[in-house]
Amino acid sequence: MRNFVGWRYIIAIALPLLLASLGVISMTTDLLKQVAGNADRAEELRNREIVVRLLKNAETDLVRLAGQNARWDEAARHVYPDVDAQWIRATWGSINSIGHAYDRVVVFERETGQVLASEGGGQGAALDLKSYLGGTFDALSSGFGEFDLAQPISSYAKTLDGPAVVAVAPVMRGAERDAPLRFVAFVRKLDGKFFSAMQSDKLVHELHSVPASMAQDQGLLVKTITGDPAFGLVWQGAGLGAEATSHARQKASLIVGFLLLVMTGIGFVCWRLILTLATNEERALHQALHDSLTELPNRAALVETLRELRAANTPHVIAYADLDGFKEVNDSYGHQVGDRLLRAVGAGIVRLAANATMASRMGGDEFVVLFEGEAAEFDAGKFADMLLHFLAKPFDIDGRVAYVGASIGISKSESSDGDELEILRRADVAMYRAKEEGKNRKRVYDQSFDVERAESQAIATELRGIIRNRSLDLAFQPVISAKDMRITGVEALARWPRHSRRTVSPDRFIAVAESAGLIDELGELMLDNACAAARDWPGLRVSVNISAVQLNNPRFVERSLAIIESRGIAPRRVEFEITETSLIRDADRAKLVFKDLQRHGIKIALDDFGTGFSSIGYLRTFNFDRIKIDKSIISKVLSNPGELAIVQGTLLVARGLSADVTAEGVEKQDEVAVLKLAGCTELQGHYFHEAMEASAFGKLVRAQREREAERKLA
Repeated sequence: MRNFVGWRYIIAIALPLLLASLGVISMTTDLLKQVAGNADRAEELRNREIVVRLLKNAETDLVRLAGQNARWDEAARHVYPDVDAQWIRATWGSINSIGHAYDRVVVFERETGQVLASEGGGQGAALDLKSYLGGTFDALSSGFGEFDLAQPISSYAKTLDGPAVVAVAPVMRGAERDAPLRFVAFVRKLDGKFFSAMQSDKLVHELHSVPASMAQDQGLLVKTITGDPAFGLVWQGAGLGAEATSHARQKASLIVGFLLLVMTGIGFVCWRLILTLATNEERALHQALHDSLTELPNRAALVETLRELRAANTPHVIAYADLDGFKEVNDSYGHQVGDRLLRAVGAGIVRLAANATMASRMGGDEFVVLFEGEAAEFDAGKFADMLLHFLAKPFDIDGRVAYVGASIGISKSESSDGDELEILRRADVAMYRAKEEGKNRKRVYDQSFDVERAESQAIATELRGIIRNRSLDLAFQPVISAKDMRITGVEALARWPRHSRRTVSPDRFIAVAESAGLIDELGELMLDNACAAARDWPGLRVSVNISAVQLNNPRFVERSLAIIESRGIAPRRVEFEITETSLIRDADRAKLVFKDLQRHGIKIALDDFGTGFSSIGYLRTFNFDRIKIDKSIISKVLSNPGELAIVQGTLLVARGLSADVTAEGVEKQDEVAVLKLAGCTELQGHYFHEAMEASAFGKLVRAQREREAERKLA
């Protein structure tokens, strides 16, 4: 009986413990599997995002490469009217041999599909491009009109060399506008070399391509521009699920050992186990949705939140900030200081955007802050102002002083948005508008930005014809000596042709010329026309405005001297004018170019002085021959003693630097007297003459000479 009772108690105690132990073990095992599965799924999502980003980066780089080469003046000269295969081999072929930006480059005509030149992979001009691209040729080539300013088109393709990304762009025709439009295609193979260089050792392993049919259930199916399957990508994850549960499994074994001793210990260990597993799962999810440097949410987290807000029809606004000057900090102090600066900026953004839905880092030096609700637009604008104020102060990083600003684009959600990414595109457009307007400012997206982009393309197309036909108009404004009121020089001003159906201001078409790669040709045409007109005005100085972009052309000095010489003008009669704000872009380059020009006798004038950030050190650095005081200061010399003091101070500095001073925008006779008394060397403005045609200016010069001849005879 006692044995029976003993066994009964044993059974009464052991059976519940055994059942409880088995239940706990079963639940623990299932929980481990679930957590491991969740971690593996989170890892898979992150790995998929990484693979998609790698592909997109490769495509973006190739598109940028195709666009830059297609708009290259040098490429236009060697593709039209006849393809210079030797140049293509020596240029595009030799560049590819140095790095690995692409594996094949092909020049072809769209209408016939004829390959005119091919480098990389053999076959040369005998290459059958339609067969090689595996059905994507028509889709890539039919997306363009007849204009050579179109953006490149790209696609993934299953080529005869294997999986690849292809970027096609029309080659800018330059002066050969009547030639059939030709295209250049850059091909980068997505082979083992590519994947071994691009995959991360700690995140995605054994990344490689497979036939499209094998990527239906696993990996990533990559499609062509037409939506047809091209190939698949598969990879091996790092096994975060097993890693996340390895520590938990050790604790689970301890639980089983102590389960026979005390049920309380089992509950405590299970609680610790669940806590550990939850922490590991949370860490894995955090890594998938956050930037590792700043710990801010990443692009994937932002896009997911935008998708949720759009699905819920919740009004939202984003502020897209790109740091100005960050590259210079990185180049000067190194990436370690740059990373610390990004962390500091990220922390500041989090503090300033306390009421935001999300503050994220898109990558590089780009940050996006998301606001939602009825006051989202106001909050975004207020945040942008605070961020600009925050960045106005320098950062001190271990004694290294770093200055950065920000260009900020703001865009709000619209009911017509095609997807959640449209708001990002508009904010990005507004951000680049802020950069174009001088950086360190905010701009709210407006539909006119997209309209202006299309208008700029139309202006560029017409401007190319104007340059080809040499139909640019010039106006000439006399420059008067303050000493004896004689005409001593003339400024040549570019004007949009009067016969055109549109009216375009000089500032507008010059900006378009800079962005479209036409500024060198436009500047040379303007200099040539000005020098041709100046042959009839011996002894007078002719001033021509130049763009800072022209200074980046290594042949600028050589080409300018050749044009001046061809027109029979002495270089000492020519003066180049440049604004001080444009010199800030690359002061070192400008200094070298100016020194070379002055060595040949050409004078350099600083235009619009007083509107930028000039200092005495700035003036000494560039050694200007002339300083032209802006009309915004001249117009106030009679009413504002402070403006007159600026003029007098400028004259003192100019004397110390042996530079002449010209007052621009003179409108009144009293201004003439004051400026002459102050010591200005020359005067220019509507009080004397407005800008006029060359023939009218010639009459003024002849009349002056006749008066001087009469005085000599008398």
